[in-house]
Amino acid sequence: MLKDMLFCYSVSMNLRAKKSLGQNFLNAPQVVSSMIESSSISSEDIVVEVGPGKGVLTEALLERGYTVHAYELDIRMIEYLSERLSSYIESGLLILIHADIMEIDLAKRYAGISYVVIANVPYYITSAIIRLFLSSVCQPKTMTLLIQKEVASRIVDVQKNSLLALSVAVYGKAKMVTKVPRRYFSPKPKVDSAVITISNISRNVFSDINQEQAFFNIIKAGFAHKRKQLASNLALLWKDKEYWQQILINRGYSKQVRAEAVSLQDFLFLASCL
Repeated sequence: MLKDMLFCYSVSMNLRAKKSLGQNFLNAPQVVSSMIESSSISSEDIVVEVGPGKGVLTEALLERGYTVHAYELDIRMIEYLSERLSSYIESGLLILIHADIMEIDLAKRYAGISYVVIANVPYYITSAIIRLFLSSVCQPKTMTLLIQKEVASRIVDVQKNSLLALSVAVYGKAKMVTKVPRRYFSPKPKVDSAVITISNISRNVFSDINQEQAFFNIIKAGFAHKRKQLASNLALLWKDKEYWQQILINRGYSKQVRAEAVSLQDFLFLASCL
């Protein structure tokens, strides 16, 4: 046992964060507890953790008896966690997967399985990871994400929509849990972070895959040129500017309205006008 402890300590000392992978290791137990408590995990759920790093969150989940599927791209972390958490691997509570989560077929791996997502997400792939899980045929029950504070604020802001906020809101309800100062990470990032949860996840607002695709075509077009009026942006997708202006007027908006001022329900209606 002493040998294993010395090995883990030696390896840990050499596990410097890789900038190319957006690694910033969380070192705040109170934040870890907050993430777990806000995740609504039940004993029947699998926890999918993206980027476990040195395993601070992973170990806390395992100590509470949860089964964890941890996806890690950095082979150094896989080797370190394989030693540090070997007893949980042997018991079957921890499954370490050396893979890029963006390349995982979630529909195949989690078909018929209730799971939640918990992740300290690298800033540069935040949107991609959110879309990956929310648009999957096998959606998670909840998502709890530690992300850049500015991005978190955009997602939960109900006064001013964004492409990302609408992409989340159409599938579930986002809530700010807590703000996380940059000093709680090693190395310290340039900006503060925040924990958000996305709950009540479903695709119930869509009648079929075609409506879902139409919605995303509409919002992508609507936010493509931020300084342009919404009608002008949508005219680049289909019909002409006057067509969209009339629809917006009928919905109670000015014909000069911009995308951020339009509600989720009205974007769903605009998608039906394609």
